[in-house]
Amino acid sequence: MLLEKLNMRPGMPPYDWWSDPPDEVKLKAYVFNVTNHERFLLGLDDKLNVEEIGPVVYLEKLLHSNVHFNENSTMTYTARRFPIFLPEHNTVDLNATIIVPNVAVLGIFSYLHDANYFVKTLLRSLVTMYNREPFVKKTIYEHLWNFTDPVLDMSKNLAPGLVPVNNAGMLARIYADFTDEMTVKIGPQWGHKEFFQIDRFRGEPQLPGFDPDVCPDRIFGSTEGVMYAQRLTKQDVLKYWRKTVCKLMPLYFDSELTMHNVPLYRYNLSENVFDRLTNGTDCYDTVPSLHQGLSDASKCYFDFPMVVSFPHFYTGGVPKDQFVTGLKPDRLKHNSFVILEPYTGTPFEAVARMQSNLRVHDLSGFDEKFAKLSNTVIPLFWAEYHQEGLPAKIRRAVFFTRVILPPLSIIISTLMALLGVYLLTKQIYRNNLESDILKTILILKSKNATNNKVLAFEKETFLKAS
Repeated sequence: MLLEKLNMRPGMPPYDWWSDPPDEVKLKAYVFNVTNHERFLLGLDDKLNVEEIGPVVYLEKLLHSNVHFNENSTMTYTARRFPIFLPEHNTVDLNATIIVPNVAVLGIFSYLHDANYFVKTLLRSLVTMYNREPFVKKTIYEHLWNFTDPVLDMSKNLAPGLVPVNNAGMLARIYADFTDEMTVKIGPQWGHKEFFQIDRFRGEPQLPGFDPDVCPDRIFGSTEGVMYAQRLTKQDVLKYWRKTVCKLMPLYFDSELTMHNVPLYRYNLSENVFDRLTNGTDCYDTVPSLHQGLSDASKCYFDFPMVVSFPHFYTGGVPKDQFVTGLKPDRLKHNSFVILEPYTGTPFEAVARMQSNLRVHDLSGFDEKFAKLSNTVIPLFWAEYHQEGLPAKIRRAVFFTRVILPPLSIIISTLMALLGVYLLTKQIYRNNLESDILKTILILKSKNATNNKVLAFEKETFLKAS
């Protein structure tokens, strides 16, 4: 069954389950409301204070299309992800207003922090002309999906080559370009350990946006999280690729557990995944260097100055009060993991939690009000992607394969062996019986032949005497 799964033949259950993935992934978005922006601008508070609002719940839909089987035992397809709002799961009013950093202006300032004097002068003029402030009042929907600003619009019109986007909405940026061409390994040639691992992403073996001569990380060997390799062990390291994070994410074995009567393995995301590397091959750092616990994601977002971390700076890579106050890191609420059946590589539950932060560079050459936020990292929102389970038919198939079939195969094998012994014994007994009968018949025939010879001799003697 596992060998057949490697081939991913259309019409067979593994292919059908993958080609039309179940709607089991929920996206929960949490936004941060700034509660003391006026005191901060007046210099009464040294740091911003934030409070979490959420979740806003969506269904993340995944579609696979344009499937092509290649001659080198790989399969190329197009994966498209998009969210669907679930009103029945939401208690947050999307029209409620919150105070947030002016991501549009701060983002473009930080993006062009090292621009020449002429560009900075033009941006200062735009800020003055439109009377823009470092903090703005936005609805939750605008913060997530439609964060625009006249300065950003005008900058894009004046210099479209320098300003790549005019919408700084958090989810708008994430899902603006979420249609990707993937090539994965299939077939017995690669074996169980490399099954469905990514070989190419958008036709390239390296991470998107990274210079392969500088960054040693490669996309191959990772997975998009829908299917994993088969016959996994506790020593295996799972590599998860999610463009939202713009980084390969390693997961390590944590514990054994049981769900739906199926024995499973839990793999946790490394809590050091966002720490700095000291061997000169840190692909996810910037200049100046990022703090421990932060990872540069700008290369997946048109160089917009976004950095990712665990929610609420969980794990201590960044002290929770390093940049803002009000954060409440919690391991149970903010870690990431996957629970899967190791023999078939079927994920029963998966949770990926990541926080998007705005990296603000030195803005001393810009407006003084905005310069107060220089050299900080401001949390904007965090998201949880939760695969909550499996469809019943997949769960029953895995249960049958891993729980019912092994003892059933032993029972069947034992019964077949006993039946074989019985038939063999029966045949030997029959052969012995037939042999005994044959011997008896031969003996009787032999005796009859002897008696016949005696009678013939006596008859001949009598006739001669007569």
